[in-house]
Amino acid sequence: MAGNKLSTGILLGAVIGGAVSLLDRETRRSTIEAYQKSSRAISYYSTHPKELSQQTKSKVEKIKVTVEQIQDDFEFLSSKLDEVRDMTPQLKNILVETKETFETSGETYKHALSDDSEEEQNRSDLFLERNNPEEKKTI
Repeated sequence: MAGNKLSTGILLGAVIGGAVSLLDRETRRSTIEAYQKSSRAISYYSTHPKELSQQTKSKVEKIKVTVEQIQDDFEFLSSKLDEVRDMTPQLKNILVETKETFETSGETYKHALSDDSEEEQNRSDLFLERNNPEEKKTI
């Protein structure tokens, strides 16, 4: 008995909801247009069932091709993901080695540049001493 009340309530709610939504003029217009279009399609295909069958077969074939393409794409992506997983440890080692190389090179460059700047400072001081004899006397 509860099943009857539930289905009756659902049906009654749908009818009331549909009636309320049809109070809007644009909704009524679009509903009438959709009904008329459906009626024409039903009438046409009832007189031309072979065409309906042909169109249905065509749509089914297109769906099959699309599904096959999706499966092929999925298999391709899966294989590439497996390759990336296999490459990850190798890539990690390469990146660690590269980082270490840059760090040691950076230290080498830093020392080389700091030595050059000290030599430049010494050269600058020597130049000033040679070209500024007055400073020698005050020192």
